[in-house]
Amino acid sequence: MVGFVKGLITVMATCCLLVTAAAVPAPEVDYVNLIKTAPGYPTVKELGLTNEDFAQGVPELRPLVARSLLEKRVDFKPYCRVVRRCTVSDAEACFKYLSSLGDKACDVGVLRVQLCRMGDCAWNARPVNTFSGTKSSCLNVAMGGSWILKNCVVNGQVSGLNTAYGNGNMVIDISGPL
Repeated sequence: MVGFVKGLITVMATCCLLVTAAAVPAPEVDYVNLIKTAPGYPTVKELGLTNEDFAQGVPELRPLVARSLLEKRVDFKPYCRVVRRCTVSDAEACFKYLSSLGDKACDVGVLRVQLCRMGDCAWNARPVNTFSGTKSSCLNVAMGGSWILKNCVVNGQVSGLNTAYGNGNMVIDISGPL
């Protein structure tokens, strides 16, 4: 009987340790210091954003995507990639950063520009017409990327291309490393 009670106590103690370990919160990601922005763009700190702002998750994307698809009329068809994927949480961090820039112009010359990088995830932009640059508000860039975040997630990974909201000449590319 003593062996049974001793074994039962051991099992119960192990279970308590497992429950306690599961209750420990995951380490907080330091988005404020880890998000890399394009040259000349404000940093996360300069915008006054905190790690708590990034921990809140992105807003419901369905209305953004529906509005985006209804209002823009371009020949570019958005698509998802099965390669060069990055984690959704890193892509969402860039969405939050870019949308927080609001009406600030996201300018793109004739070459690709990396607007935001978090971890291995980059939000790049380039013009469709390579003979001239283009620009859109950074909020509209984020809105274009919202289609990718809504439609291209597989097993917590995302990658795809879409145009900026209202600008068929600016392609937004959310992708991971080559």
